[in-house]
Amino acid sequence: MENNPEKAGRTSGRMKKVTLTKSFLTRKEAPPPSGGAPTVQAGKPGNLLPRGFFATGSIRYTDVTVFLRQLIMLLESGTSILRSLKSLALRSERASVKGLINDIALYVEGGNALWQAFDRHPRYFDTVFVNLIRASEASGTLTVVLRRLVAYRESREILRKRVRGAMIYPVLLVIACIVALNVITSFVVPVFADFFTRSNLQIPHSTRLLIQISALIRSFWWVPVVLVIALIAVYELWFVRNPLRRLAADYVKLKVPILGPIIHKNAITEMCRTMSLLLRSGLSMMSTLDLTRAAIHNRAVAESLKGMRDSVENGGGLEEPMRAAKVIPPVVVDMFVTGEESGRVDQIAEQIADIYEEEVRIAVSGLGDALQPIFTLVVGAVVLILFISLFLPIITMIDTLGKASAL
Repeated sequence: MENNPEKAGRTSGRMKKVTLTKSFLTRKEAPPPSGGAPTVQAGKPGNLLPRGFFATGSIRYTDVTVFLRQLIMLLESGTSILRSLKSLALRSERASVKGLINDIALYVEGGNALWQAFDRHPRYFDTVFVNLIRASEASGTLTVVLRRLVAYRESREILRKRVRGAMIYPVLLVIACIVALNVITSFVVPVFADFFTRSNLQIPHSTRLLIQISALIRSFWWVPVVLVIALIAVYELWFVRNPLRRLAADYVKLKVPILGPIIHKNAITEMCRTMSLLLRSGLSMMSTLDLTRAAIHNRAVAESLKGMRDSVENGGGLEEPMRAAKVIPPVVVDMFVTGEESGRVDQIAEQIADIYEEEVRIAVSGLGDALQPIFTLVVGAVVLILFISLFLPIITMIDTLGKASAL
Protein backbone atom coordinates (compact mmCIF):
# COMPACT_ATOMS: atom_id res chain seq x y z
CA MET A 1 0.00 0.00 0.00
CA GLU A 2 1.22 3.47 -0.88
CA ASN A 3 1.94 5.80 2.01
CA ASN A 4 0.33 9.24 1.57
CA PRO A 5 1.42 11.69 4.32
CA GLU A 6 -1.08 14.36 3.20
CA LYS A 7 -4.01 11.91 3.33
CA ALA A 8 -2.90 10.58 6.72
CA GLY A 9 -2.73 14.14 8.06
CA ARG A 10 -6.28 14.88 6.88
CA THR A 11 -7.54 11.65 8.48
CA SER A 12 -5.80 12.45 11.77
CA GLY A 13 -7.26 15.95 11.70
CA ARG A 14 -10.80 14.61 11.17
CA MET A 15 -10.36 12.11 14.03
CA LYS A 16 -9.12 14.86 16.32
CA LYS A 17 -12.05 17.09 15.35
CA VAL A 18 -14.56 14.30 16.06
CA THR A 19 -12.92 13.58 19.43
CA LEU A 20 -13.05 17.24 20.43
CA THR A 21 -16.68 17.50 19.33
CA LYS A 22 -17.67 14.47 21.42
CA SER A 23 -15.78 15.86 24.38
CA PHE A 24 -17.61 19.19 24.06
CA LEU A 25 -21.03 17.52 23.74
CA THR A 26 -20.54 15.38 26.82
CA ARG A 27 -19.71 18.32 29.14
CA LYS A 28 -22.36 19.21 31.72
CA GLU A 29 -21.69 22.94 31.65
CA ALA A 30 -24.32 25.51 30.70
CA PRO A 31 -23.50 28.93 29.29
CA PRO A 32 -23.47 31.70 31.89
CA PRO A 33 -26.58 33.89 31.94
CA SER A 34 -26.15 37.43 30.85
CA GLY A 35 -25.21 39.88 33.55
CA GLY A 36 -24.47 37.32 36.25
CA ALA A 37 -22.22 34.61 37.54
CA PRO A 38 -22.24 31.28 35.71
CA THR A 39 -24.81 28.72 36.72
CA VAL A 40 -24.91 25.01 36.06
CA GLN A 41 -27.43 22.27 36.43
CA ALA A 42 -26.34 19.38 38.59
CA GLY A 43 -25.31 16.49 36.39
CA LYS A 44 -25.64 12.78 36.90
CA PRO A 45 -23.09 10.88 38.98
CA GLY A 46 -20.06 9.92 37.00
CA ASN A 47 -18.77 6.41 36.37
CA LEU A 48 -15.15 6.90 37.32
CA LEU A 49 -15.52 4.34 40.10
CA PRO A 50 -17.27 0.96 39.81
CA ARG A 51 -21.04 0.96 40.20
CA GLY A 52 -22.10 0.22 43.77
CA PHE A 53 -18.90 1.66 45.23
CA PHE A 54 -20.90 3.61 47.85
CA ALA A 55 -23.16 0.64 48.68
CA THR A 56 -21.15 -0.15 51.81
CA GLY A 57 -23.12 2.45 53.78
CA SER A 58 -25.23 5.55 53.52
CA ILE A 59 -23.82 9.07 53.56
CA ARG A 60 -25.64 11.35 55.98
CA TYR A 61 -26.17 15.07 55.59
CA THR A 62 -23.91 15.72 58.58
CA ASP A 63 -21.13 13.57 57.04
CA VAL A 64 -20.91 15.93 54.08
CA THR A 65 -20.92 18.98 56.37
CA VAL A 66 -18.08 17.54 58.47
CA PHE A 67 -16.12 16.78 55.29
CA LEU A 68 -16.51 20.37 54.09
CA ARG A 69 -15.46 21.78 57.47
CA GLN A 70 -12.30 19.62 57.47
CA LEU A 71 -11.60 20.65 53.86
CA ILE A 72 -11.73 24.31 54.89
CA MET A 73 -9.19 23.69 57.67
CA LEU A 74 -6.73 22.01 55.31
CA LEU A 75 -7.12 24.64 52.58
CA GLU A 76 -6.62 27.51 55.03
CA SER A 77 -3.43 25.85 56.29
CA GLY A 78 -1.97 26.10 52.78
CA THR A 79 -2.57 22.53 51.61
CA SER A 80 -3.52 22.10 47.95
CA ILE A 81 -7.02 20.96 46.99
CA LEU A 82 -5.90 17.58 45.68
CA ARG A 83 -3.70 16.81 48.67
CA SER A 84 -6.47 17.90 51.05
CA LEU A 85 -8.98 15.58 49.37
CA LYS A 86 -6.61 12.62 49.46
CA SER A 87 -5.79 13.27 53.11
CA LEU A 88 -9.47 13.42 54.06
CA ALA A 89 -10.17 10.22 52.14
CA LEU A 90 -7.47 8.44 54.16
CA ARG A 91 -8.75 9.85 57.47
CA SER A 92 -12.40 8.97 56.90
CA GLU A 93 -13.62 6.08 59.04
CA ARG A 94 -16.78 5.33 57.03
CA ALA A 95 -16.29 3.45 53.78
CA SER A 96 -19.12 5.29 52.02
CA VAL A 97 -17.66 8.72 52.81
CA LYS A 98 -14.19 7.51 51.88
CA GLY A 99 -15.53 6.36 48.50
CA LEU A 100 -17.22 9.71 47.85
CA ILE A 101 -14.10 11.75 48.69
CA ASN A 102 -11.89 9.37 46.69
CA ASP A 103 -14.09 9.83 43.63
CA ILE A 104 -13.90 13.63 43.98
CA ALA A 105 -10.11 13.48 44.43
CA LEU A 106 -9.60 11.23 41.40
CA TYR A 107 -11.71 13.52 39.22
CA VAL A 108 -9.77 16.59 40.35
CA GLU A 109 -6.52 14.71 39.79
CA GLY A 110 -7.68 14.09 36.22
CA GLY A 111 -7.44 17.84 35.55
CA ASN A 112 -11.03 18.85 36.27
CA ALA A 113 -12.24 21.71 38.43
CA LEU A 114 -13.49 21.09 41.96
CA TRP A 115 -17.02 22.23 41.09
CA GLN A 116 -17.14 19.64 38.29
CA ALA A 117 -16.16 16.92 40.76
CA PHE A 118 -18.96 18.01 43.09
CA ASP A 119 -21.39 18.22 40.18
CA ARG A 120 -20.93 14.47 39.60
CA HIS A 121 -22.76 13.81 42.90
CA PRO A 122 -26.03 15.81 42.85
CA ARG A 123 -27.42 13.62 45.63
CA TYR A 124 -25.02 15.27 48.08
CA PHE A 125 -24.20 18.59 46.37
CA ASP A 126 -27.19 20.45 44.94
CA THR A 127 -27.23 23.12 42.23
CA VAL A 128 -26.85 25.96 44.75
CA PHE A 129 -23.71 24.35 46.15
CA VAL A 130 -22.19 23.60 42.74
CA ASN A 131 -22.82 27.11 41.38
CA LEU A 132 -21.30 28.78 44.43
CA ILE A 133 -18.19 26.58 44.26
CA ARG A 134 -17.85 27.39 40.55
CA ALA A 135 -18.13 31.14 41.18
CA SER A 136 -15.72 30.99 44.14
CA GLU A 137 -13.07 29.11 42.14
CA ALA A 138 -13.29 31.75 39.43
CA SER A 139 -12.94 34.60 41.95
CA GLY A 140 -10.37 32.95 44.24
CA THR A 141 -12.65 32.98 47.30
CA LEU A 142 -13.10 29.22 47.73
CA THR A 143 -12.57 29.01 51.50
CA VAL A 144 -14.77 32.06 52.16
CA VAL A 145 -17.65 30.57 50.19
CA LEU A 146 -17.11 27.13 51.74
CA ARG A 147 -17.46 28.68 55.20
CA ARG A 148 -20.72 30.32 54.16
CA LEU A 149 -21.95 27.04 52.72
CA VAL A 150 -21.12 25.14 55.91
CA ALA A 151 -22.97 27.73 58.03
CA TYR A 152 -25.88 27.58 55.57
CA ARG A 153 -26.04 23.78 55.69
CA GLU A 154 -25.89 23.72 59.48
CA SER A 155 -28.68 26.29 59.87
CA ARG A 156 -30.88 24.40 57.38
CA GLU A 157 -30.24 21.11 59.18
CA ILE A 158 -31.15 22.60 62.57
CA LEU A 159 -34.33 24.09 61.13
CA ARG A 160 -35.21 20.83 59.37
CA LYS A 161 -34.83 18.87 62.62
CA ARG A 162 -37.04 21.34 64.48
CA VAL A 163 -39.79 21.12 61.88
CA ARG A 164 -39.47 17.34 61.73
CA GLY A 165 -39.74 17.22 65.51
CA ALA A 166 -42.86 19.37 65.30
CA MET A 167 -44.38 16.88 62.87
CA ILE A 168 -43.36 13.83 64.90
CA TYR A 169 -44.95 15.04 68.15
CA PRO A 170 -48.60 14.98 67.01
CA VAL A 171 -48.01 11.76 65.07
CA LEU A 172 -46.68 10.05 68.22
CA LEU A 173 -49.68 11.27 70.20
CA VAL A 174 -52.06 9.88 67.58
CA ILE A 175 -50.19 6.56 67.54
CA ALA A 176 -50.34 6.40 71.35
CA CYS A 177 -54.11 7.00 71.27
CA ILE A 178 -54.56 4.34 68.59
CA VAL A 179 -52.51 1.80 70.58
CA ALA A 180 -54.49 2.56 73.75
CA LEU A 181 -57.77 2.22 71.86
CA ASN A 182 -56.60 -1.09 70.36
CA VAL A 183 -55.67 -2.44 73.79
CA ILE A 184 -59.07 -1.43 75.19
CA THR A 185 -61.03 -2.95 72.31
CA SER A 186 -58.92 -6.13 72.20
CA PHE A 187 -58.62 -6.95 75.92
CA VAL A 188 -60.83 -4.79 78.15
CA VAL A 189 -64.12 -4.69 76.24
CA PRO A 190 -64.20 -8.49 75.54
CA VAL A 191 -63.83 -9.20 79.29
CA PHE A 192 -66.78 -6.94 80.10
CA ALA A 193 -68.82 -8.38 77.23
CA ASP A 194 -68.24 -11.93 78.49
CA PHE A 195 -69.19 -10.86 82.02
CA PHE A 196 -72.40 -9.23 80.82
CA THR A 197 -73.31 -12.36 78.83
CA ARG A 198 -72.74 -14.73 81.77
CA SER A 199 -74.63 -12.45 84.15
CA ASN A 200 -77.65 -12.10 81.84
CA LEU A 201 -77.63 -8.35 82.37
CA GLN A 202 -79.84 -5.99 80.45
CA ILE A 203 -77.25 -3.68 78.94
CA PRO A 204 -78.07 -0.25 77.45
CA HIS A 205 -77.81 0.56 73.77
CA SER A 206 -74.55 2.50 74.24
CA THR A 207 -72.86 -0.57 75.80
CA ARG A 208 -74.16 -2.85 73.05
CA LEU A 209 -72.90 -0.42 70.42
CA LEU A 210 -69.46 -0.26 72.06
CA ILE A 211 -69.21 -4.06 72.10
CA GLN A 212 -70.17 -4.25 68.43
CA ILE A 213 -67.63 -1.57 67.48
CA SER A 214 -64.96 -3.39 69.48
CA ALA A 215 -65.68 -6.66 67.63
CA LEU A 216 -65.58 -4.80 64.32
CA ILE A 217 -62.17 -3.26 65.15
CA ARG A 218 -60.77 -6.67 66.17
CA SER A 219 -61.93 -8.21 62.90
CA PHE A 220 -60.89 -5.40 60.55
CA TRP A 221 -57.89 -3.85 62.34
CA TRP A 222 -55.90 -4.02 59.11
CA VAL A 223 -58.21 -1.59 57.25
CA PRO A 224 -56.75 1.61 58.83
CA VAL A 225 -53.21 0.34 58.15
CA VAL A 226 -53.98 -0.30 54.48
CA LEU A 227 -55.73 3.07 54.26
CA VAL A 228 -52.71 4.95 55.66
CA ILE A 229 -50.33 3.12 53.29
CA ALA A 230 -52.65 3.87 50.36
CA LEU A 231 -52.81 7.57 51.28
CA ILE A 232 -49.01 7.78 51.47
CA ALA A 233 -48.66 5.97 48.14
CA VAL A 234 -51.23 8.24 46.47
CA TYR A 235 -49.47 11.33 47.80
CA GLU A 236 -46.02 10.15 46.65
CA LEU A 237 -47.08 8.83 43.26
CA TRP A 238 -50.00 11.06 42.30
CA PHE A 239 -49.24 14.39 43.97
CA VAL A 240 -45.45 14.63 44.33
CA ARG A 241 -44.65 13.45 40.81
CA ASN A 242 -47.06 15.87 39.14
CA PRO A 243 -45.97 19.53 39.31
CA LEU A 244 -49.51 21.00 39.36
CA ARG A 245 -50.84 18.58 41.97
CA ARG A 246 -47.66 19.00 44.03
CA LEU A 247 -48.20 22.77 43.92
CA ALA A 248 -51.80 22.39 45.09
CA ALA A 249 -50.77 20.01 47.89
CA ASP A 250 -48.09 22.41 49.11
CA TYR A 251 -50.64 25.26 49.15
CA VAL A 252 -52.89 23.10 51.35
CA LYS A 253 -49.99 22.37 53.71
CA LEU A 254 -49.63 26.10 54.41
CA LYS A 255 -53.30 26.28 55.47
CA VAL A 256 -53.32 23.30 57.88
CA PRO A 257 -54.26 24.47 61.40
CA ILE A 258 -51.40 24.63 63.94
CA LEU A 259 -48.83 22.93 61.66
CA GLY A 260 -49.43 25.16 58.61
CA PRO A 261 -47.85 28.33 60.10
CA ILE A 262 -44.73 26.34 61.04
CA ILE A 263 -44.39 24.97 57.50
CA HIS A 264 -44.96 28.47 56.07
CA LYS A 265 -42.36 30.15 58.29
CA ASN A 266 -39.88 27.38 57.56
CA ALA A 267 -40.30 27.92 53.79
CA ILE A 268 -39.82 31.70 54.15
CA THR A 269 -36.69 31.10 56.21
CA GLU A 270 -35.37 28.69 53.59
CA MET A 271 -36.05 31.20 50.80
CA CYS A 272 -34.43 34.19 52.53
CA ARG A 273 -31.41 32.23 53.77
CA THR A 274 -30.69 30.88 50.29
CA MET A 275 -31.12 34.29 48.64
CA SER A 276 -28.77 35.92 51.14
CA LEU A 277 -26.11 33.27 50.61
CA LEU A 278 -26.23 33.53 46.82
CA LEU A 279 -26.26 37.35 46.68
CA ARG A 280 -23.38 37.64 49.15
CA SER A 281 -21.36 35.23 47.03
CA GLY A 282 -21.61 37.50 43.98
CA LEU A 283 -24.39 35.92 41.93
CA SER A 284 -26.80 38.16 40.03
CA MET A 285 -30.39 38.62 41.16
CA MET A 286 -31.73 36.57 38.24
CA SER A 287 -29.39 33.66 38.94
CA THR A 288 -30.20 33.93 42.65
CA LEU A 289 -33.94 33.73 42.04
CA ASP A 290 -33.53 30.77 39.67
CA LEU A 291 -31.37 28.79 42.10
CA THR A 292 -33.47 29.71 45.14
CA ARG A 293 -36.60 28.56 43.36
CA ALA A 294 -34.99 25.16 42.77
CA ALA A 295 -33.74 24.90 46.37
CA ILE A 296 -37.02 25.54 48.23
CA HIS A 297 -38.90 22.37 49.12
CA ASN A 298 -42.37 23.94 49.32
CA ARG A 299 -43.39 24.52 45.70
CA ALA A 300 -46.09 27.06 46.64
CA VAL A 301 -43.45 29.43 48.00
CA ALA A 302 -40.99 28.50 45.24
CA GLU A 303 -43.46 29.43 42.50
CA SER A 304 -43.77 32.95 43.92
CA LEU A 305 -40.16 33.52 42.85
CA LYS A 306 -41.05 32.99 39.19
CA GLY A 307 -42.93 36.29 39.03
CA MET A 308 -40.07 38.03 40.81
CA ARG A 309 -37.60 36.62 38.31
CA ASP A 310 -39.70 37.73 35.33
CA SER A 311 -40.02 41.23 36.81
CA VAL A 312 -36.24 41.55 37.28
CA GLU A 313 -35.62 40.26 33.76
CA ASN A 314 -37.94 42.97 32.37
CA GLY A 315 -36.20 45.70 34.35
CA GLY A 316 -38.75 45.90 37.18
CA GLY A 317 -38.43 45.54 40.93
CA LEU A 318 -39.38 42.94 43.50
CA GLU A 319 -42.25 44.73 45.23
CA GLU A 320 -45.10 44.23 42.75
CA PRO A 321 -44.66 40.45 42.17
CA MET A 322 -44.01 39.84 45.87
CA ARG A 323 -47.22 41.63 46.86
CA ALA A 324 -49.11 39.72 44.17
CA ALA A 325 -47.90 36.42 45.64
CA LYS A 326 -50.32 35.09 48.25
CA VAL A 327 -47.71 33.14 50.21
CA ILE A 328 -45.25 35.93 51.10
CA PRO A 329 -46.22 37.87 54.27
CA PRO A 330 -46.63 41.66 53.83
CA VAL A 331 -43.94 42.40 56.45
CA VAL A 332 -41.44 40.37 54.42
CA VAL A 333 -42.36 42.34 51.29
CA ASP A 334 -41.88 45.63 53.15
CA MET A 335 -38.43 44.59 54.35
CA PHE A 336 -37.39 43.46 50.86
CA VAL A 337 -38.55 46.79 49.42
CA THR A 338 -36.41 48.60 51.99
CA GLY A 339 -33.43 46.41 51.11
CA GLU A 340 -33.94 46.96 47.39
CA GLU A 341 -34.07 50.73 47.83
CA SER A 342 -30.90 50.77 49.94
CA GLY A 343 -29.02 48.16 47.89
CA ARG A 344 -28.85 45.76 50.85
CA VAL A 345 -31.14 42.93 49.76
CA ASP A 346 -28.65 40.29 50.92
CA GLN A 347 -28.47 41.74 54.44
CA ILE A 348 -32.23 42.22 54.68
CA ALA A 349 -32.80 38.63 53.52
CA GLU A 350 -30.42 37.39 56.21
CA GLN A 351 -32.27 39.41 58.87
CA ILE A 352 -35.64 38.03 57.74
CA ALA A 353 -34.24 34.49 57.85
CA ASP A 354 -32.99 35.02 61.42
CA ILE A 355 -36.34 36.45 62.55
CA TYR A 356 -38.42 33.69 61.00
CA GLU A 357 -36.07 30.96 62.19
CA GLU A 358 -36.59 32.22 65.74
CA GLU A 359 -40.35 32.25 65.16
CA VAL A 360 -40.18 28.64 63.97
CA ARG A 361 -38.27 27.71 67.14
CA ILE A 362 -40.89 29.41 69.32
CA ALA A 363 -43.77 27.82 67.38
CA VAL A 364 -42.24 24.35 67.66
CA SER A 365 -41.64 24.84 71.39
CA GLY A 366 -45.27 25.87 71.87
CA LEU A 367 -46.68 23.09 69.72
CA GLY A 368 -47.08 20.78 72.70
CA ASP A 369 -48.99 23.44 74.63
CA ALA A 370 -51.25 24.05 71.62
CA LEU A 371 -52.06 20.37 71.08
CA GLN A 372 -52.39 19.40 74.73
CA PRO A 373 -55.96 20.77 75.21
CA ILE A 374 -57.13 19.00 72.05
CA PHE A 375 -55.78 15.62 73.11
CA THR A 376 -57.01 16.18 76.67
CA LEU A 377 -60.54 16.67 75.36
CA VAL A 378 -60.28 13.61 73.11
CA VAL A 379 -58.93 11.37 75.88
CA GLY A 380 -61.52 12.73 78.32
CA ALA A 381 -64.33 12.00 75.88
CA VAL A 382 -63.07 8.44 75.32
CA VAL A 383 -62.79 7.80 79.07
CA LEU A 384 -66.29 9.17 79.65
CA ILE A 385 -67.78 6.97 76.91
CA LEU A 386 -66.00 3.89 78.29
CA PHE A 387 -67.15 4.63 81.82
CA ILE A 388 -70.78 5.14 80.82
CA SER A 389 -70.84 2.13 78.51
CA LEU A 390 -68.94 -0.42 80.63
CA PHE A 391 -69.30 0.53 84.25
CA LEU A 392 -72.84 1.93 84.31
CA PRO A 393 -74.46 -1.53 83.82
CA ILE A 394 -72.30 -2.90 86.65
CA ILE A 395 -73.22 0.00 88.92
CA THR A 396 -76.88 -0.54 88.05
CA MET A 397 -76.57 -4.27 88.84
CA ILE A 398 -74.90 -3.57 92.19
CA ASP A 399 -77.60 -1.05 93.04
CA THR A 400 -80.32 -3.58 92.14
CA LEU A 401 -78.70 -6.31 94.24
CA GLY A 402 -78.41 -3.89 97.17
CA LYS A 403 -82.08 -3.03 97.05
CA ALA A 404 -83.03 -6.70 96.77
CA SER A 405 -80.93 -7.66 99.81
CA ALA A 406 -82.46 -4.79 101.79
CA LEU A 407 -85.94 -6.19 101.17
